[in-house]
Amino acid sequence: MMALRIMHYFFNSLQSIFNDDGPKKIFEEFNMTEKSSNPRYVLIEDEKMYKQLIDSKNLTVIHFFAPWSELCGQMCDAIEEMLKLDDFKEVNFGKIQAEDLPEISIKDGVAAVPTVILYKNGNIVDRVDGVNPVALVEKTRKQLSSDSPLGSWEMPAVNLEARLKKLINQHPCMLFMKGNPATPRCGFSRTIVALLDSYKADYQTFDILEDNVVREGLKKFSDWPTYPQLYIKGELIGGLDIVKELSESGALEEMLPKKSSVEDR
Repeated sequence: MMALRIMHYFFNSLQSIFNDDGPKKIFEEFNMTEKSSNPRYVLIEDEKMYKQLIDSKNLTVIHFFAPWSELCGQMCDAIEEMLKLDDFKEVNFGKIQAEDLPEISIKDGVAAVPTVILYKNGNIVDRVDGVNPVALVEKTRKQLSSDSPLGSWEMPAVNLEARLKKLINQHPCMLFMKGNPATPRCGFSRTIVALLDSYKADYQTFDILEDNVVREGLKKFSDWPTYPQLYIKGELIGGLDIVKELSESGALEEMLPKKSSVEDR
């Protein structure tokens, strides 16, 4: 019910985009909200404030925003709604103007706004990239319900390994990337998707930006430190450079499962 309430508010906000003065109205509302928001939703102006918040034993949620972004305004409104609920009364909420504190943004992997990052005891435990109020509510609630000091960030190694094995074997051809084929969130992911599509490859993807446990765990599991990562029949093929080399040699086409004629777009 909580997630549905936030999403309902979110969609009501989106409707104003289609009014004649929609974009202007949203922009003005966002600026006003950033200046006069709930006192629990603090504007972080320096690294000292940032450290004080994230080092707390309580869950801390920080919204990396830009004042010119309508999308950030929508996430800001969603957080304001969360602040009204007793379920999140023990959560610390903060916001950082990403361009004003670039060192923090780079350190925490903020490549675009809006990005919301969840912290416990100085560690990143989860994140939401883009406008997704429902995911923010669910991930915040998940961290609050966890008994572990680091939430889902540190799960038993055996369970994590089993989960990773299941993921890489979820489909004969699995691509772990930033974003998804429709909206890649980095140039390398965009390039490898285009390459696979050029062969009409039948593949599935996993967005590592949506799950930090998988993002960090797969690096160690595969002994491969970067993304994207391509797996065929559960075996790591490699990243973009290796996939390009295989393509140039002609070997890639034989390795890739192909879409059937029925599935062709």
